[in-house]
Parts: sequence; structure tokens; C-alpha cells
Amino acid sequence: MIKPTQFKTASLIVKLGNAVTYYRNLKMKDIELTSVQSDAIIAALRNPGITAAQLKEHLLLSQSTVAGIIARLESKGFIEKITDKDDARKSILMPTEEGLLLEEPLKEIAMETQQFLVEGMSEEEQEEFARLLQIALDNMN
Repeated sequence: MIKPTQFKTASLIVKLGNAVTYYRNLKMKDIELTSVQSDAIIAALRNPGITAAQLKEHLLLSQSTVAGIIARLESKGFIEKITDKDDARKSILMPTEEGLLLEEPLKEIAMETQQFLVEGMSEEEQEEFARLLQIALDNMN
């Protein structure tokens, strides 16, 4: 029989991820984005010219999931997909003018989410929390 404490850490991490996603989805409702769509547009804003394949690696999602995210962002007018002039198999993702306008609201939502997440932690605890999360993520990759 599986004891409740055997998978406590993994269970808490999954719950934390779900809670952060839910919180971000609520905050982004007004700009009609989901949490994962915002991650994709942020990647395009930070890395103009990012390819769909690079976005897949950045988001750690499947190719079909990323293709769906790109299609939704294109239909909303936030990014445009351009065929790479050197390799027609590659799609380059560029934020549109409307996509560029999302930078400030997304930055504000990110800061608010982070502040909410680490509320009650000292600065040292916040740094340690981030460090440990990065180790865990590195281990999973």
C-alpha cells in the first residue's frame, strides 16, 4: 500500500504548479491569455526571432501543444509566424505591434504572482526556494 508521505514532495510540487497556473489564468483573463500562452509570448518578446522548435524546448512542451499555442496567439494577433529565409522548414515567431503592447501587463502579472508566491518568506528563503526549485527542474530535464 502507498503511504501518504511517500510522494509528498512531488505531490506538493504538482499542486503548487496547478495553483500558480490557476492564479495566473485568473489574472490574465482580461487580456484574454492563458498562463502558457503568456509564457510563449514572453519568450517571443525576450527572444525576437525565436523558432517554434526553440519555443518547444523553452516551454518543455510537445510539438503539437506548442503548435496549438502558436496558432492561438496568431489568431489573437499577438505573434506572426514567418518562414525562415535560410531554412523553409523553420518558423520564426515575431511579436506583432499588439503583442508588443502585452509586455507591461505581463511583467506586472509576473511580479504580482511572484510576490504572492513568496509572501512570508525572508529574502534568504526566497533565494533558497528559487535555488532548490532550479535544482529540481534541472533534475527533471
